[in-house]
Amino acid sequence: MFNKITNRIYYRPAEPYTDRPNVGLVTGEKYSLLFEAGNSAENVKKLKAELSEQGLPYPDFVAVSHWHWDHSFGLHAWDSVKIAGRKTNEKLLEVSRWKWDDASMAKRIENKDDIVFCSEMIKREYPDRNKICIVGADIVFDGILSIDLGGTVCELIHSKGPHSEDSVICYVPSEKVLFLGDSNCKDLYGKPWDFDIEHEEEFLDNIAAIPYDKELVEEYLAILDTLDFDYCISGHAGVLSRKELYDSFGE
Repeated sequence: MFNKITNRIYYRPAEPYTDRPNVGLVTGEKYSLLFEAGNSAENVKKLKAELSEQGLPYPDFVAVSHWHWDHSFGLHAWDSVKIAGRKTNEKLLEVSRWKWDDASMAKRIENKDDIVFCSEMIKREYPDRNKICIVGADIVFDGILSIDLGGTVCELIHSKGPHSEDSVICYVPSEKVLFLGDSNCKDLYGKPWDFDIEHEEEFLDNIAAIPYDKELVEEYLAILDTLDFDYCISGHAGVLSRKELYDSFGE
């Protein structure tokens, strides 16, 4: 179910088993925006049902934080205006040409175009990988895109960050709330680490061992320093205070 943070802000908690991310909802007097598309049509079906059950508005806009499958593969299933940063959209159009048979997926891991963790999670979420459908956005932007929902303004900001170069965050100034996507997370594609689906209990320890790129963190925090927020929601964890977010990067 969607949890209420403020009168204008809700989020639907992540589902780790198939790496479904947190999904944010920002409501205005005229329109609403969903931040993150979900990772499949089944994920979207569940989100739509929960919005309806809770009397929350169907999103007029759906924006994605970055290209990674868990945040973007549900985009096609929304009958809403789709939004992505330019770098994200370019990558989505590239991924839309990928094949999803075992050999093709294995080859991408070998070529470092994908990682074992994502491959295994995709196989879980999609018993029939013929149902994978990747689409681009209707609105593509560079830098910052500001959207007035009616009494509530959303700012979609290309933040980069340590996780993925195309990362976009969603800032709601009036609520002092920031949706991070995975922008604050570590680089799972560029740093070596191991994932064995038979030993999932080791996942968090393996992630913890991956180092942050300190230069990227500094550049990222320089952007966050300009934003007045009290709370933030990351892609797969809970709600954090500003201090908790900054402390999470260590010294």
